Amino acid sequence: MGFAYYWLYSRATSKSCPFSRFLACSWIGAGPWGKGSPLLVTIPRVMGYCCGRMSLAISYFGGTTMSLDESRDRDDASRSKFPDVLPILPMHEANDETEELEEEEEFEEGPRTVLITGASGNLGRKLRAAWEEVYDLVLLDIAASPEDPEVIAADLSEFSDKWIGHFQGVDTVIHLAANPNEFSSWEDLEGPNLDVLANVFLASALTGVERLIFASSNHAMGDYRALGDMPITVDLPPRPDSPYGGTKLMGERLGRSFATAFDITFIALRLGWIQSGVNRPDTLPDEWARAMWLSNEDLVRLFECAVEADLEDRTFLVVNGMSNNRGMRWDLTEATEYLGFNPEDDAYAEEI
Repeated sequence: MGFAYYWLYSRATSKSCPFSRFLACSWIGAGPWGKGSPLLVTIPRVMGYCCGRMSLAISYFGGTTMSLDESRDRDDASRSKFPDVLPILPMHEANDETEELEEEEEFEEGPRTVLITGASGNLGRKLRAAWEEVYDLVLLDIAASPEDPEVIAADLSEFSDKWIGHFQGVDTVIHLAANPNEFSSWEDLEGPNLDVLANVFLASALTGVERLIFASSNHAMGDYRALGDMPITVDLPPRPDSPYGGTKLMGERLGRSFATAFDITFIALRLGWIQSGVNRPDTLPDEWARAMWLSNEDLVRLFECAVEADLEDRTFLVVNGMSNNRGMRWDLTEATEYLGFNPEDDAYAEEI
């Protein structure tokens, strides 16, 4: 038996006998038939049959075969050449010094670097105010003002090495830059909502950004407004209500393609209604807007969850992003399950 095992093991890397290579790989847990394969269940039977055939073949060609006792004696003799007990390696116990080194290493990693496009806009300003002491921020906007020196002026509609360098070393990109007017024509959306989107996604992929978070919109599903009271989930077929909603859907699909082709995680947030400034529900235009209201505090919670969530092997995700508005049709299951987003505000609460 010892001879048979050695013979099969020696054939594991040989191409001259595919069958013996199959047996060897199966027996030693290697190759495509290795450990965990259902074929291992039948291997002992195959080995017994094969060893019997080998003994007959050796006898036929004038060789000699070993009895079972002789094989055991030879195995015992070979084992006696090696120590019975392997040496015990010293264990290195953790102490205060190693714990301090680990803490220093964690400290040296520093805060996550987050790049925000459209940093001078409504959403950009709110995230900046909340994250000033949380992340290392890189801020880009075409409308950068001298009064806001932290923002870097960049025309992202034209792909250029003048601004792509700012993506180097960034962990997460939050793409907010766009024409936010839902009543805009295709002509008005072509540059800021399509060209900018494609250039930012490409720059993120080329510079090794780990995560790309896209500010999509409820307008990608806006036409469900007229379809009764059915819940609006992220797995329903898209129904944009305008060219603006169409550009948001295009961003989601382009993000899916990039997540498949590149080593990047893409998250699309279909944001609800967010007013500039204080953003109180009593100033919303109608009940449809109120039911999808996203408060400033929940806005920050949502984006922070998108930045920090451990998605494991998932590289593409679309979620609805609204506050916890009672009776609303927008389903937040994916946002809660995958991002850990638990909104705290309610547009219909007595006191906000």
